[in-house]
Amino acid sequence: MLRLSFDEAKKLKEKWGTPLMVVSRREIGEKFAILNDYLPGVKMYYAVKANAHPDVLKTVKEFTDRFDICSPQEILAAKSIGVQSENMIHTNPVKKPEDIRFAVEQGVRWFVFDNEYELEKFKPYGSDVNLLLRLSFPNPDCVVNLSYKYGVPPDEATGLVIKAAEMGLAVRGLCFHVGSQNLNPYKYTDAIAECKRVFNSLALHGIYLDFLDIGGGFPVEYIEPIMPLRRFFSPIQEALDSYFPNITVIAEPGRFIIGDAVNLVMTVVGKSKRNNVWWYYVDDGLYGSFSGRLYDHCDYLILSEREGPREQCIIAGPTCDSFDVIYHNTVMPQLEIGDTLIALSMGAYTAASASNFNGYPPARTVVVD
Repeated sequence: MLRLSFDEAKKLKEKWGTPLMVVSRREIGEKFAILNDYLPGVKMYYAVKANAHPDVLKTVKEFTDRFDICSPQEILAAKSIGVQSENMIHTNPVKKPEDIRFAVEQGVRWFVFDNEYELEKFKPYGSDVNLLLRLSFPNPDCVVNLSYKYGVPPDEATGLVIKAAEMGLAVRGLCFHVGSQNLNPYKYTDAIAECKRVFNSLALHGIYLDFLDIGGGFPVEYIEPIMPLRRFFSPIQEALDSYFPNITVIAEPGRFIIGDAVNLVMTVVGKSKRNNVWWYYVDDGLYGSFSGRLYDHCDYLILSEREGPREQCIIAGPTCDSFDVIYHNTVMPQLEIGDTLIALSMGAYTAASASNFNGYPPARTVVVD
């Protein structure tokens, strides 16, 4: 996890101003090294949606040439840094026909679907494209249950793949996503075992799959600690070794790669005591980098270098909207205008959903080390 010192943060602040997203190349590289060690047979496709800043993508490309994309703009973003189309997988299960056409014209050949109506959109391309059927594994215990919106129940998978084959389409494998910021590795093992059942069922019908995508959702540390990563990944690798020793297996890490490789450096721009509670106003907020508080349901640890008693306070963003309050009930030492604050683990689903509301641009991003 990247944890800037306040001396480092102040030097960067002096050079670049705030709000400032500071990305650690070293931390990104360490995450890929962990995945290579703990899931050695799995090919990693970076999930562009987690953080698509050009400098982040360029840095990620130093460690993988495979990218998970979901839209025309993400295709173009990946191609702009030299990613080859054959190294992309389009994982959005529901797409406009024109988006499929654009992707095919750009050279993308791997796509995900989860219903029979989506298959009709692929008929013009026949077996020229490779399809993965997304299965649903609901997981209310993760931060974002990604099977709520997409995925077919496993019991319906065999019939849907047979239908695709009858249409002349090439279903090559299965995929799933057990949920974002998933803390339980056995959700993966259960899903892997169920995928093996579907593989076997299809083999009885003469359809042999050779590809499995286990999605993303690997956790990073925010405020609460997470399981040691070796313990987390070990049962997943054991399940893959047991059920799928001889096929291509991929994963789509996004948060795990970039989440805790980024710190946000902010400045206290105002303060006020209202109803006997300190309000501190900072130069980033819910309409900016802290959009992840809304869309990603995350809490971020905010650090101050000041010491002394910690008091209940409210931390608010810079816009004129009263909704723009980062924390309504937190504790901090008494802060002063001009103070530097550091928020940890700010890399995933933060800048990705930041806006220009009220004329405040998203935080600048810089890559260090």
